[in-house]
Amino acid sequence: AVQPLFNKYEPLEAGSLRAKIEALAARVDYPLYKLFTVDGSKRSSHSNAYMYGFFKSKRIVLFDTLLKQASDEEIVAVLAHELGHWHHGHVLLTFAISQLYVFAAFYFFAGCMGSVDIYNAFGFRAVAGASDTAGAPVIVGVLLFFAFLWEPVDHLLSFLMTWNSRRMEFQADAFGASLGKGAALQRGLVKITFENLGVLDPDPWFSTYHHSHPPLVERLRGIDAKKTR
Repeated sequence: AVQPLFNKYEPLEAGSLRAKIEALAARVDYPLYKLFTVDGSKRSSHSNAYMYGFFKSKRIVLFDTLLKQASDEEIVAVLAHELGHWHHGHVLLTFAISQLYVFAAFYFFAGCMGSVDIYNAFGFRAVAGASDTAGAPVIVGVLLFFAFLWEPVDHLLSFLMTWNSRRMEFQADAFGASLGKGAALQRGLVKITFENLGVLDPDPWFSTYHHSHPPLVERLRGIDAKKTR
């Protein structure tokens, strides 16, 4: 891992917060192996927490900014949200979708790269069968395909991936609320959004297309709905 080359990682000291996190991990059968803090404040005031690792060797990392900005209960609630991503397999799903996207892009490029009409339409000389790219440089074929032919498809697929990302965020919020962390998660999200200078309630159409995470107001309403069930 290259992360320790740029940041300092230290084990989270024993205490109330560590005990609560370990209890939460045990509750959902998360195989927590190590628990770290990282000096994210050396570069930014943004707060964050994330998990990584394979199989039975999972790790949780807390930014020092998060420890300063949120209470123990709010930090545990934020981790409950992150555990929701793990519980629902969101990381593997996102990885699989991204690989399918790359495969689809180059599959269609392979079918178009030898088309004489494409090169001629943009003023490049091409001869059918002269090469895999009809005698034109490969870089020209790549640029024409991804800048023009694939662009409309890319917009559609990007929107679908953004929609799926927002769906997963709501799902992870619901998981945290199902563990009884709804109210603390709401408080934590409000603090993190303000500290990170996030947009509270952007234009819904713009947000739906561009933002991978739902706006704070929508997430708070979604958590409220899960809390009342």
